[in-house]
Amino acid sequence: MADMRVVMSTCYHILKQHGKYIQGIVVLVFHPADEGGVGAKKILDSRALENVYVIFGLHIDPELPIGEMEFRSGPIFVESGFFEAKISGKGGHAVSPQHTIDPILATSKVIIWLQQLVSRETDPLDT
Repeated sequence: MADMRVVMSTCYHILKQHGKYIQGIVVLVFHPADEGGVGAKKILDSRALENVYVIFGLHIDPELPIGEMEFRSGPIFVESGFFEAKISGKGGHAVSPQHTIDPILATSKVIIWLQQLVSRETDPLDT
C-alpha cells in the first residue's frame, strides 16, 4: 500500500510542477508480485505499456534516510531467475552406506549453500 501512496504523491507533484512540458498520456502502472518474478509478465501480457515511450520506475528503499530519493538510469532492483537442477543418487544397503550416494543429503546441502550465497555473500545492491 505504501508503494501506491508514494507513486500517486510523486506523480501528483511532478505533474503539478512539470505537467505543461509533458505531451501525451501519463500511465501509472503498479507492478504486481514484484518479489515473485511474475509481475512484469502480467503487465506485458495486459498490454498496459502499449504506446508508452518513457518509463520511470519507483521502489521504496528502507536504506535511504527519510525525505531522500535516489535516481538512476537503467535497471535497478531487478532480476529474477529460475533454474532447474536434477540431483540423483545411488541406492544401497545399510550394511555398506559408503557405497551409496544419498540424494537427500546432497539436495539439503545445495539448499543451504544457495541460501548462504544469497544471504551472506551477495550484497543485494550489487546484483
